Amino acid sequence: MRKRIAVLLAGVMVCSMLTACGSADEPQEEPEAKQEEAKEEKPENKEEKETEPEADAEAGGEFTEEVTLDVAMMWPLDSTTDAKSYALNRAIERLEKDYPNIKVNYDGSVHDDYQTIMMTYAAADTLPDVFNVKGAWIPNLVENEQIGAVDEFFENDKDWSGKFDDEVLFDMEYDGHYYGAPFQNLCCSLVIYNKEIYKSVGYEKFPETWEDMMDCFAKLKDAGYVPLGVGNSGQWVANSCIFGAMGDRGAGGKWYEDIMEGTGDGFLDKDMLKGVEKMAELAEKEYLNTNLNSIDQFEVMPPYLNEEYASYVDGSWTFATLIATAGDNTSVIEKSGVAVLPAIDGGKGNYPATPGGSAWGQAYNAKLTGAKKQAAELFIKYTSDEEWCKDLAEKGDFGGMNIDYDYSAISPLVQEYAQLKNSVEKTPQYDCHFDTSVIDAMNTNFQELLIGEITPEEWGERVQEEYELILE
Repeated sequence: MRKRIAVLLAGVMVCSMLTACGSADEPQEEPEAKQEEAKEEKPENKEEKETEPEADAEAGGEFTEEVTLDVAMMWPLDSTTDAKSYALNRAIERLEKDYPNIKVNYDGSVHDDYQTIMMTYAAADTLPDVFNVKGAWIPNLVENEQIGAVDEFFENDKDWSGKFDDEVLFDMEYDGHYYGAPFQNLCCSLVIYNKEIYKSVGYEKFPETWEDMMDCFAKLKDAGYVPLGVGNSGQWVANSCIFGAMGDRGAGGKWYEDIMEGTGDGFLDKDMLKGVEKMAELAEKEYLNTNLNSIDQFEVMPPYLNEEYASYVDGSWTFATLIATAGDNTSVIEKSGVAVLPAIDGGKGNYPATPGGSAWGQAYNAKLTGAKKQAAELFIKYTSDEEWCKDLAEKGDFGGMNIDYDYSAISPLVQEYAQLKNSVEKTPQYDCHFDTSVIDAMNTNFQELLIGEITPEEWGERVQEEYELILE
């Protein structure tokens, strides 16, 4: 169904606001056989695309001509709080040292702006040479022949590609091919909480059942704290970081499979709506910050560090920025813990589990040939390899490969997360796989749901209307 829907909705990216993350444990289909089929078909397609001759890219392991890569990604090079900005600077330095003839013309922007910019580029067919791609974008980009498969890159260097496991490759696979190299491994629905504050209301750790969490939140509210901070101005946090877990808590994995196949009750599914009902309950009981739709994922951190919020919800990308935001004042970081959202009665999903995977990958423009394509291959490798992962680890973030690193040297909080992520089940991140128009409907209506303006049933009806359009 992913391929059919992509054909119908090619170009819809220009008006959709998307999210930060997502994934699952195993690929939707075995890619090997399809890759073999593609190898037989590619020579003919390649001849059609290579209309502009380019010099041979490498001789003796070095480029023989000047190559300038236009690169656009969601990390400003001058950021002092983003771990990936740090790793990217290091990767570009390594690349240009090893290959002096490759020059990088870099355009960086923050995550939410980047998504809008890339939609504009895609609509105008002016995508850069190398870019971050989100799993949900891949079908449309493939159908529009705007993104190249990285299968041959993987085949060219198995020492590199063999270190990615299915967990992170899942979000990059479409129609039997991979279209991005994973540069991260995420858990997208986490609660960062102040252990001392929770202990003050009688909870030694984050509650494991919804009923206990509601009791804890009531006590936190009575004590003057915002129980759970949310920064949803970009519209995606409620979807990625709350519904990603709560939808699965209610409906389990079968619902996701039905959505992808166009079967089942869709967004009117009663089990899935149990998760939405729990989200609405948080709003109804005023356990969330009232300005949740006007602050972003970064602005939620200062009130947490000031101990105004007892906890906040985010993904695993939060740790590096939280630590950097705290600076020398590490007292709250030292008191912090990390947990997944609790189990709900009558739900079909497993606890503990959290949506996770790569969500995004490093991709290249399908128009590239010759030296530029090989330079793109090198850039993609340098921004996803073990050195990249080590640079991320140094700042408390996690790359797409498992590396041996002492995260306790960064922070006990990061070490606690490192242990958690290896112990919980990973579920698909919906907003990295559903059609972009459906994601947009989910996101905008979650903003209304979390301030009590619509009911869970109204949320389901609105999203279902959009979903049914792509099934026609």
